[in-house]
Amino acid sequence: MKKIFSILFALVLAISFVAVQGPGKTYAQGFGVSWDSSFQVMNLSATDAAAIDVYYYNQDGSLATMDASYSNPDHDTVAIGASNTYFPIHAAAGFDGSVVINSTQDVAVISNIVVGTTQKGLGSYVAFKVGAPTIYFPLLMKGNANNTSTFNVQNTGENDAEITIHFAPMAGGGFASITDITATITKGAAHTYDLSTLTEFSAVTKWVGGATVSVTDTVNDSIAGVANTVSVKYTTAYALGTYNAFTSGSTSSVIPLIQENNNGNRTSVNCLNLGGATDMTITFTPSSGMPAKAPVTTAVGAGGMTAFIQDYQGTVKFLGSAVITTNPQVNIACVVNQQKPATGTLSTYEGFNPASASGTVLLPLIQSRNGSEANGYVYTSINLATSDGNAHAVTCDFKPAPTYTDPTDVTGNAKSIQFLQNDIYGTGARFIGGAICTVTDGSGAGLFAVVNQTRQNTPVTPRDTLSTYNGFNQ
Repeated sequence: MKKIFSILFALVLAISFVAVQGPGKTYAQGFGVSWDSSFQVMNLSATDAAAIDVYYYNQDGSLATMDASYSNPDHDTVAIGASNTYFPIHAAAGFDGSVVINSTQDVAVISNIVVGTTQKGLGSYVAFKVGAPTIYFPLLMKGNANNTSTFNVQNTGENDAEITIHFAPMAGGGFASITDITATITKGAAHTYDLSTLTEFSAVTKWVGGATVSVTDTVNDSIAGVANTVSVKYTTAYALGTYNAFTSGSTSSVIPLIQENNNGNRTSVNCLNLGGATDMTITFTPSSGMPAKAPVTTAVGAGGMTAFIQDYQGTVKFLGSAVITTNPQVNIACVVNQQKPATGTLSTYEGFNPASASGTVLLPLIQSRNGSEANGYVYTSINLATSDGNAHAVTCDFKPAPTYTDPTDVTGNAKSIQFLQNDIYGTGARFIGGAICTVTDGSGAGLFAVVNQTRQNTPVTPRDTLSTYNGFNQ
């Protein structure tokens, strides 16, 4: 049986952090610079290899031209429990489109993205297993403190899909109402919507809000989406925040990593109201050794969006997790921005629906001291939150890629846990692989995880060295 996973590459094309060498290729253009992409496919089966077909689609829905040694679809095999990295991708230079992966086994797919300024900006997102009749983008911007967004919508169904895009300005911000957009997207294709060039935004210099995209034929058609926000504050070092569109909402949202005044880093949580008027409350859970932090409540009108913004120049440091709740209960969708303004880093990840919690979380890409000291080592940090808000024992078991030895597991027991894995082996040796994190106290509690990928002690600043992806709940 084939399983289908979609990757959006329209203006979502990156240099991967993984240990793969090869010539780069220029793909999509946007914001006056080139974009590149890589993706990693991890076979989740413990018993069978995964036979995969990778389809590359142009934005008009036609199959893309490939490099001379590859066909479209591109056939490959992923060994049991292993990962295949595609960098450079196998489409010919100039590709601007989307990818669909058919697999005989369950796979987890991550795409790393780069915006090609002199110092490259980084972003990450995960592939979709299925689309939905309606998708949600909680945060889009134009000209907001040098930030502007693009978003991509892919047709994941079997027919041409007619779509409508409805924009919702941020509540209380005085931002303009924007005319709806309608379009037709052919099977497999993806369209790019750039707020800096859309006619509907031509009279707007500054805008913050969200968007809902829906198909006309809700029975037969489905779509998926990815958003990019680009900060052009530093002309030689654009920063990039990337997130998956939501295919549904939930009455609360779990945020596994919140930062305030953490070495100049801060977090903002941005929530789109999918229902009627409500009060949204953010409640914080500190990590071990961190101070308590008071909850914050704000009123949000029907269909509106709001932001909970943390400080980065104050004196009280906070690291932990948070939960957004609603009263009366309505569905919401929340995304989280992480930013260090002084060095130009930016990343974005999606808040979690509590109902999707599981006792095991899969993290397909974990790195430690990957690269060189001269350029700054690449590493990942694992950030975990329990779904019930109680302390539970958690163990993360590292899964090394071929040629790497198996490191010691790491454990913790808290409501909110950070494993900062700068040196997994403790010897200065490089590690590349994945990890599986599990609640081990027999409670049956659920777990959520986000992974930060970053570069330590980069010799050049400003530079966007941060990207984030959500762990896969099993």
